[in-house]
Amino acid sequence: MENILIILNLVLMALIFGYGFSASAVSYPAMITSSREVAVGYFKPFFHKSNRLQLVLSITVLFLSLIISYLTGIWLWFTGAVILQISGPYTIFVLMPVNNRIMAENADIHSDQMTKDLGDWGKLHFPRTLIAGAIFILFAYLAVQGG
Repeated sequence: MENILIILNLVLMALIFGYGFSASAVSYPAMITSSREVAVGYFKPFFHKSNRLQLVLSITVLFLSLIISYLTGIWLWFTGAVILQISGPYTIFVLMPVNNRIMAENADIHSDQMTKDLGDWGKLHFPRTLIAGAIFILFAYLAVQGG
């Protein structure tokens, strides 16, 4: 049972990291090189789809990691999942103001602020990708080491 939970947790963490990496390495560069209309038009549905998915995956990983830690006695699983949760407050306090300005109904897509926000978004999203990557590597290490 432990092995199944570990594999499931590792797969879900890979999804979190893969989605974040894709946003940083593919979606953001495509968005930033597009016209303003396309970039802003793309951002709204992208955000609304991704925020729910990332939240559900993150909470599921936290829950599974708690169970795995309890079963194995190796609390690095849960510690890693708790560190992953830093993305939540970071998103709320650092990334959401930018997201909200980009998605605002009355936003002037040709303003200097929009230029700054679209440019900043990728830089602000990247730390989330790094955290997810580090946790994925930790989980892969624990899985291979029999933890």
